[in-house]
Amino acid sequence: MSVDPRNISNMSSNSNPLVVLNAADDAFRALADLPFQSLRPADQRALLLRLDAMERQLTALQRRLLARLVTGPPPVQFGGAPWAEVLARRLRISVGEAERRIAEATAAARTA
Repeated sequence: MSVDPRNISNMSSNSNPLVVLNAADDAFRALADLPFQSLRPADQRALLLRLDAMERQLTALQRRLLARLVTGPPPVQFGGAPWAEVLARRLRISVGEAERRIAEATAAARTA
């Protein structure tokens, strides 16, 4: 996505999600700057396991947010376009990929 994640529109300046995302961005940058080559193989494997767990948690969070988003009306700036088209444009993915994500999100929301 080409949009700077620190400049999310329509969020109040004191929004907790934005503050938390900024902290997560900072933590990610600090993690990416670590000298992984200096870690022992066991520590590298442990780090991979933690990152994999975080990825699963992030995916679950994205699905929850997407399920919540698509239950409302599409944004007016897209002229009432279906959510799959809106997501495809905004996330720069195919409509098919957007439809897949919406289906996964709504299925996960039903089972939660």
